Amino acid sequence: MNPSNTIDVSGLSRYNFGPQAPLWWGFVGMILIEATVIASLIASYFYLKMGSISWPPAGTEMPKLLLPTINTFILLVSSLAMHRADKSIGEGKQKQLIRGLVIGIVLASVFLGIKAYEYSHLEYDWSTHSYGSIVWSISMFHAAHVLSVVLKTIIVAYLAVRGYFNQQRRLGVTVNGLYWHFVVVIWIPLYVVLYWSPRFL
Repeated sequence: MNPSNTIDVSGLSRYNFGPQAPLWWGFVGMILIEATVIASLIASYFYLKMGSISWPPAGTEMPKLLLPTINTFILLVSSLAMHRADKSIGEGKQKQLIRGLVIGIVLASVFLGIKAYEYSHLEYDWSTHSYGSIVWSISMFHAAHVLSVVLKTIIVAYLAVRGYFNQQRRLGVTVNGLYWHFVVVIWIPLYVVLYWSPRFL
């Protein structure tokens, strides 16, 4: 090969993170697709509501606020833990990274435990009526996302304990945090739709 035709790559970094990495944009694309699905579920909720005489149906109590409100607070705190984890590895702080990941995993697991308790005590399920069907579909769809991000974060935490991540090689932490924040943020409109909108709309 003619040396004059070669490209000097000595100034390029072996490790990219954030918008410089194709994987980051892959996760952004996946998030946009999932956000579209969730928007469709919300639209379905209000479509069913408009076709119903009463919402929730007569004889069905209004959704209780205490547990889902506590869960909302738990998810928001978990997002702060993930943000701290991402920032810590950027500063080369391995222990703080692991601590943030573990806190996030614990909080999200508590969220799932409370969610399981809440729905195990409902007087209806997904097959009772259209209200039950859409409420269970939306809530379980989100819970599945929380479970998936917990499992993914366990793997990230394992790699962190093994010392895999550092200031240069941290893309795994970054995209994990990106998806975690999406799962948390998307819960806010779902919380409003499922628990507050029946009271005011």
